[in-house]
Amino acid sequence: MHRALLASIVALAASACSYTPTPTETIHIVDSPADVRFCTRLGEVSPTVPTTPGFGSATEGMLEATLALGGTHLYLEKRSNDWLLVRGIAYRCASGPATRERVVIRAKG
Repeated sequence: MHRALLASIVALAASACSYTPTPTETIHIVDSPADVRFCTRLGEVSPTVPTTPGFGSATEGMLEATLALGGTHLYLEKRSNDWLLVRGIAYRCASGPATRERVVIRAKG
């Protein structure tokens, strides 16, 4: 019984380690301008589109276009008060503290 349980756990752990995300899965989808305020805008990747059923295919197209532009983030800009209409904008954001711009504020004394 213990061997079967151990074999199952080992097999499950091995399969979990072998997952590799697709390139579009590495793009971060954000909906706040604060999330991309320190990023480089690359361009619009969609016109204004409705978020009704079928929006998944529009999102895939936006992700692929963001990837083609070298982007890291897809900002979904709200175009109506109820989020019924959005447009996609691609951004490239620095990752990690080594590449972030640092701002030093000194007090006058």
